[in-house]
Order: sequence, then C-alpha cells, then structure tokens
Amino acid sequence: MLDFNQNYFEIFGLPEKFDIDKAALEKRFRELQAQYHPDRFINGDDAEKRLALQTTGFINEAHETLLSSRLRARYLLKLKGVDLDDETDTTHDGAFLMHQMEIREALEDVKNATDPLARIDDIAQEISGEADALKDDFIEKLEAGNLDAAKEDVLKMKFYERLCQESKQLTEKLEDELF
Repeated sequence: MLDFNQNYFEIFGLPEKFDIDKAALEKRFRELQAQYHPDRFINGDDAEKRLALQTTGFINEAHETLLSSRLRARYLLKLKGVDLDDETDTTHDGAFLMHQMEIREALEDVKNATDPLARIDDIAQEISGEADALKDDFIEKLEAGNLDAAKEDVLKMKFYERLCQESKQLTEKLEDELF
C-alpha cells in the first residue's frame, strides 16, 4: 500500500519545489488512481476496502494541493514548519488591500464600459500578471529562507485567486447577457 508518511511531492515522484511538471503530476495521478481505486478491492474484506478509500482520498487531496499554485505554496511552507489558518490569517498590507478594493471597484464598473468584454479582459490580464509576479516573489522568498515574507505572499495569493474567479464569473455573465 501507499506510504502515508510520504509528503505529496514524494507520492508523485516530483521534486519538492514550487514549479512542478504538471504533465508528470497528471500521469502519476492516473497511475495511482488505477492502482488504488476502491473498485479494485470490491472482493476484499472491509479493512481492505476502507484502506482503499483512505488511500484514494489521500491521493486526491495530494493531487488537488499540488495542482493549485496557492495550495502548493501553502504546502511547501507547511513542510518547512510554517502553518497557515485560512480562517484567521490574512495580510495586513494596507496598500495591497487598497489595491484589491480598486480592482473590485473596476470589476463592478465593467458594465458601464463602452466595451464591457474588452474591459473585463484587460482587468483579468492585470490580475493574472500580478498573480504571476506574486508567485515569482514567493519562490524567491522561499528559496532565500524568508518564510514570514513567503507566508505573506501565500496570504495575498488567496485574494488573487478570488479575483480570478470573480472576473471569470463576470465574463460568463456578460457573455450570456450580450449573446
């Protein structure tokens, strides 16, 4: 059976770093799913079935974590002894929070633009560019061992994740209304 003491990177045979080979992740994920899927243990006893369910749950959690930039960054910090609580931890960077509010206001004002779809596309590109720069900053801080600053970047990643979702939903809504 799978060794539950391995970290997520080890399970998928990936180096323990932020930038990962997503194709290799997907390939190994499919292999592990095929190997440990509960259907393979349909004739097993209750303990084997239960273990198969736990194993696939562990594999799914590991896959989801490594697939998401923010969750992967968070996990890398956890491996270095830095814990984050999504419920209580947040950034206290006033300039950053103000900028987030400005982006949200721009999203709310998209409907008033001459070309709403072009405007939302511009905002989405801005969000994506800033999120990518934040990821680069996280990598730099993590590699330098500046874990408190890296944690701050992970907290900020959550804001960009939400903004990306909001801009995508707004784009879909506008497309539905216009077409």
